[in-house]
Amino acid sequence: MCVFLVLALVLLSACTGNAPEPHKNEVTVAASFYPVYIFTLNLLNGIEGVNVECMAEQSVGCLHDYNLTARDARLLSDARALVINGAGMESFLEDAFESVENLRVIDSSENITLLCNEAHHNEAEHNHHHHENSHIWLSVDNAKLQVENIKNGLVAELPEYEEYIEKNYEDYIARLNDLIEKRDKVVFGEEKPSVISFHGAYEYLGADLGFHIADTIESDEGAEPSAKELAHLVSEIKESNIKALLVEPEYSGSAAEILSRETGIKIYTLNPVISGDSVLTAYEDIMEENYKTILKAVK
Repeated sequence: MCVFLVLALVLLSACTGNAPEPHKNEVTVAASFYPVYIFTLNLLNGIEGVNVECMAEQSVGCLHDYNLTARDARLLSDARALVINGAGMESFLEDAFESVENLRVIDSSENITLLCNEAHHNEAEHNHHHHENSHIWLSVDNAKLQVENIKNGLVAELPEYEEYIEKNYEDYIARLNDLIEKRDKVVFGEEKPSVISFHGAYEYLGADLGFHIADTIESDEGAEPSAKELAHLVSEIKESNIKALLVEPEYSGSAAEILSRETGIKIYTLNPVISGDSVLTAYEDIMEENYKTILKAVK
């Protein structure tokens, strides 16, 4: 169902399923999905009368294949502002933005330098596809810039809460700086150990920590490397001193297990911070666990 029809149905109907009814005079700020939801939650923490809602809910994950629901459309129609990751992550929502009057869209990716993914698919000819990587939050330096962009947008839309937002911003940035100190104890320097990744999100984490992603094998559409491609990857792993295979918690393919069995290289799970609980410290907690996992993976 197209976003215009969803919006029309929602705006004509008072029945919305799971969408909560906002209290009178309550301000709703929507966030497109989990990482920017956690950032926004921290910035608006403790401010009475301001409600933060996660549009794609916390269990959805990345938005690449997400379809707008009636609940989402109702949330957009009720919200004063929508916080997005940007960098192309929410391209499917652009029509919906234009369909809602007086909705401030806060793009958290402004002035952030994007990495270019080199995604290696299951083509026998070993073809690669280049595209900008939108998983910017997996660099904590980027996360700080995102939080600043969100803060500026919230202050512009909700100037009556500026003092509270600024105080929350200072507190959150202090915690993110503590996370940077923990990250910097992990950074690998010039040695740059090599890994193979099964999720495109980890490019920013690699740039932060100084590990090299020799190949990224994307299987978003269920595609797995062919037998010929797997044989090529086995040779690459043996010749390039690959230290680990990195997967996400929801990985369900078989290629990682096959490569591990054929080469003896272990599989490690990194959390791309795309789902979780409504906990203020969620981002720091998950990223700190990722740092510990990488240390084990490449030691």
